[in-house]
Amino acid sequence: MNAKSIARQRPRKHDGRGSTELAVFSATTHLLRETPLQDLTVAQILARARVSRANFYHYFASKYDVITAMVERLVEDTHSTEGPWHAELGESHRQAMEDNLRHTIDLWSSQSELICAVVEHMHVVPQLASAWNLMLDRFISEMTTQLDQARAGGDAPDGAPAAMIAAILVSGYERCFYVGARAYDSHLPNPEAAVDSIVELTLAALYGNRRTLQHQRKKRRTSGKLPDTVLSAAAAVGSSPDASEAPEFETAATIIEATNSLLQEMPFEQVSVAKILERAKLSRATFYFYFANKDDVFLALFDRVAGQIVSRFSTLAQVDRSNPDRVRSAIIHWLDLDPNSLGVLRAAIHEWTRRPDLRERYLAIMTSLIASLATAIESDRAAGLALDGPPAPQFAAVLLWTVERSIAGSLAGERNLEQTPAVATYLGELLTSTIYGK
Repeated sequence: MNAKSIARQRPRKHDGRGSTELAVFSATTHLLRETPLQDLTVAQILARARVSRANFYHYFASKYDVITAMVERLVEDTHSTEGPWHAELGESHRQAMEDNLRHTIDLWSSQSELICAVVEHMHVVPQLASAWNLMLDRFISEMTTQLDQARAGGDAPDGAPAAMIAAILVSGYERCFYVGARAYDSHLPNPEAAVDSIVELTLAALYGNRRTLQHQRKKRRTSGKLPDTVLSAAAAVGSSPDASEAPEFETAATIIEATNSLLQEMPFEQVSVAKILERAKLSRATFYFYFANKDDVFLALFDRVAGQIVSRFSTLAQVDRSNPDRVRSAIIHWLDLDPNSLGVLRAAIHEWTRRPDLRERYLAIMTSLIASLATAIESDRAAGLALDGPPAPQFAAVLLWTVERSIAGSLAGERNLEQTPAVATYLGELLTSTIYGK
């Protein structure tokens, strides 16, 4: 796949370097700092770029066509034949990886408005997904090649498919950059804050126990059970915002179940109040007695699913983590998604970046999960069960955002992530290896 293969609707061939195109790109970049992509109009671009409508449509078919062309340019600017995984395993490899990540962050930061807009819409605008995945595929391809070579040379253990491992890691890089750039997670106040943890995660994924360990375990002092403070923190996660306000009336429950049923069959954007009413066999007046709109119903559904996720996560806090196999099993169990909730989870994980009400609740859940995992890591490091390493809050954030983005990619059917059970199983292994070195 190359830049020429991205599906676009341009009226004629061009190189993206003409004066009109550059004016449109500059105008769009500035507008994205002020206006979300879904609210941006071609008229606004024309006014800011000072080009005519006819001139604009001579080059672009839509605002998404503009974004696609801008991503193409970014792909060209960031492509490099040298990746951090080309150095020899050891400290030089770690430093090369860190330097490359910081270089990539600098490049992406110069176009953060563009990247954030693409990340927020790639699951609903296929054209943008194609453009952005071309960028990610280059990182994935280079990392896959290096891992295959390391395995062939005996420097890395066999295991999950190399392409899947690379896709999971690159997904984590993307999500951590996005969350840091948008300042959505206090644990990652900027993209730079994720670098040390990403390096540790990547070395664990590529080389497992054979990676160079700067961070050794301290002397073991306890059995691995968490203190009560950790258990109470995990329990507190279950109190998601407004979770207790989900309607409990029988009719409201019928509406909720009808919506859940529809989400098993179609994306959230295709769900309408009319379809919900038809499925629930209720009148419009009845619907609006309980809910203001379909978003209101979805939030009630999300609260229910989020509660299940949090409850399952709390089992990790209670397991005896002196036994890595039990930790691994607990994480895999946590990621064993309920088929009846997949439609809701898919919609939430793909829509939270664009919908403020959902985003507030989603981030609250993620923040609580990260805080609980960070506390567990700190406790296990003190007990000599876990490896020392990057600060636990940043480390936990990188790990869980990597999990979140990998599941998002799996539910979207992204290449190398299509098999959700396999992805979930590997994520359990990866988190255990990264935190405990086993």
